[in-house]
Amino acid sequence: MNKESPEVLVQAQLQQLEIGLKRGKYNRSSDIAAKTLQLLEKYVQTNQWKNASDLFSWLDSTADRLTNAAVSETAPANIIKRVVKTVQEDFATRKKLKKPEGPNFLSAQISVESEISVDYTEEVPELRSDIQSAIGDLLEELESSADNIAEEAEKHIHSNDVVMTLGKSRTVEAFLKRAAKKRTFEVIVAECSPFCHGHELAKNLAKSKIQTTLIRDTVILAMMSRVNKVIVGTHTVLANGGLKAIAGSHLISLAAKHYNVPVIVLAPMYKLSPEYPLSADVKITNRFVSPESLVDYSESEFISKAQIYNPIFDYVPPELISLFIFNIGSHAPSYIYRLLHETFPQI
Repeated sequence: MNKESPEVLVQAQLQQLEIGLKRGKYNRSSDIAAKTLQLLEKYVQTNQWKNASDLFSWLDSTADRLTNAAVSETAPANIIKRVVKTVQEDFATRKKLKKPEGPNFLSAQISVESEISVDYTEEVPELRSDIQSAIGDLLEELESSADNIAEEAEKHIHSNDVVMTLGKSRTVEAFLKRAAKKRTFEVIVAECSPFCHGHELAKNLAKSKIQTTLIRDTVILAMMSRVNKVIVGTHTVLANGGLKAIAGSHLISLAAKHYNVPVIVLAPMYKLSPEYPLSADVKITNRFVSPESLVDYSESEFISKAQIYNPIFDYVPPELISLFIFNIGSHAPSYIYRLLHETFPQI
């Protein structure tokens, strides 16, 4: 087989992404999602699959490989499951399969999908071009997610508001900068120790002439009494409406709850996951890094008697969240179930 054949290139691209995930090469979920989509786009163009069933088998095995490469990263599996949903819909459209209609659409569709076995081994010539077009749409959505979320900024931030955020999020930064074009408000940035990414966000906001105050995490509760709203990003939106977000997010959400301050979460759709935090087959995991930023190794006597954990993420339950702003619009946590049904295949 020619080393430059599409099949070999796809395999090499998959291995490169898998190795990059294992080594923690990618710092942003958007980069992982983009590379996953580019991989899928390349595979769909090859002749390695003849029908939807073949494609589903490859997508399933690829999702497992990428998840096992970095179990704390949900973006690859999220993207692949969205593509599976698209393939199912395109196949149904081409084969003119009937869809349930009416006010009980959700329950009817679940019933029909569970009772009717669709033969995905049938070849549909137009399916390849349909999938390529759908992947192209997902890539465009990925590139425009931050801008689409930022368009909602003026609806949620008003003049003289005091907004608190945590750490650094490119989506939050774009959101605040967009609001600052027509609003005058103050931003309080918690530094998010021990990584202190909040320093970079505070610096960037100050450069944009936004009144910004950088605070330590220990004074979040004290400062919350003068805050109008909390706006944060997240790593993953879980199926129950909770979050897997940067460590410190639970703290700021609890403080906001104490003072009845609304918590607004900004999240592109590729961060929406069909996984639950406490399922039997647990795929939502934390990530731990060296505790050297927490404890001075000169205190060897103390360290030898202690177990020290430095987690990257917090779990934030849905009852602490007031509103999600996705790139497709704003929704309450209770609406997540409907979004899951519209976005992912029903298993």
